[in-house]
Amino acid sequence: MNRVARFVRHKLIGDLDGNAYVSVLFEPMWAVFGGMIFFYQPLYMKNLGLTEVQMGFLNSLAAALAVITSFVAGPITDRLGRRRTTLIFDLICWSGAMLVWAISQNFWYFLVAVVFNSFNKVSFTSWTCLSIEDTPEDKRVTFFSLIMIINLASGIFAPIAGLLVGKVGVVYAMRLIYGLGFISMTLMFLGRNKLTKETKIGLELMKKHSDISLKEKIKDYKDAMIFFFTNKITFIVFLIMLLTYLQNSFLYFQAVYLKEALGIKESLTSIIPGLSAFVNLVVYFSAMKALTKEGEAKSLFLGLLLNSIGVFIFLFVKPKFYILLAVSTIFMAAGNIITVTFRETLWSNVIGEEERAKIFSAGQGIISLVSIPAGYIAGYLYDVKAIYPFVISFVLYALSFYLSTIVLKINNSKEGI
Repeated sequence: MNRVARFVRHKLIGDLDGNAYVSVLFEPMWAVFGGMIFFYQPLYMKNLGLTEVQMGFLNSLAAALAVITSFVAGPITDRLGRRRTTLIFDLICWSGAMLVWAISQNFWYFLVAVVFNSFNKVSFTSWTCLSIEDTPEDKRVTFFSLIMIINLASGIFAPIAGLLVGKVGVVYAMRLIYGLGFISMTLMFLGRNKLTKETKIGLELMKKHSDISLKEKIKDYKDAMIFFFTNKITFIVFLIMLLTYLQNSFLYFQAVYLKEALGIKESLTSIIPGLSAFVNLVVYFSAMKALTKEGEAKSLFLGLLLNSIGVFIFLFVKPKFYILLAVSTIFMAAGNIITVTFRETLWSNVIGEEERAKIFSAGQGIISLVSIPAGYIAGYLYDVKAIYPFVISFVLYALSFYLSTIVLKINNSKEGI
């Protein structure tokens, strides 16, 4: 048993310790169901009578609520502590939302679920701080790459969801998946909370924030924001974060597009996340170590290039011409695991230790603010012409790729000094 534990820790989890190790260990309990629900959710909504415009409105509402929850995430995390904040708000935003989704009947149920789920901005900020603050910088890329591979590789379970959909239909299949997801995630949050401990800087900030006045808290936040907007590399990396998060609103309708525009059966659309998961695993085990040696800037550049090519190819996929769809999926999957891993690592490393929670939450707030109209616009564009949201997605990736060349130049100039 000890030999198995040592193999898991040293070979599979890259010698991570403490909170980072625990977070990686529990992540599959979220990822297995998270991958299934997000791919099939648009089809679930359509089968319950929602229109593309209503779905777009819900996405925009989620972004609007996330603006509020994002900006309060930093102060809440610093005051309550990373560990306690993560438990409380994960139970609200995921356990609560999964339960509502499982019993949804119409638009109003999804509206309630959006309100619950909007608090994920708080738990995301606190969980990130909890997981990486006591982790050395050189091991953070290992942590983010493992979290990414677990979440992306969970798509390998999507064909199981496809079989369920084919057997009992989208609605009953999704109700079962949401219900099981509620149980799995709730057990995960409770177990992870028991095995993690508050970070050193978290303890310091809890003590600091229990003693300072509201005026001092506002000044503290203001100082963090000055750092955010005046540090060139931090701001450019944030813009890449913004654009790559924003394009998710436009790729949201992919499952619906596969069915309605390309004529793929609902039960067979799960092949796409299944193929993506396979590509993610291949990239992780064959290339991630070499990419880590190349550095975050170069790897982010490569990931965004692959993403851009993948979405561009997707624009030319026609019904029954599925080879092009497979090629597009391969490029997008490879690009996605590289982009997200090194984007998150770079973002974590270019912000200050004490400013982390506040800048994380402010960054998420700005992203949510800009995303407010994106969901509605994506739904409206899909209604006008189904391909339009994916054109916008390509443009956003192309802009991100251009910004990554600037980050690469800044990084190279620093190395040359």
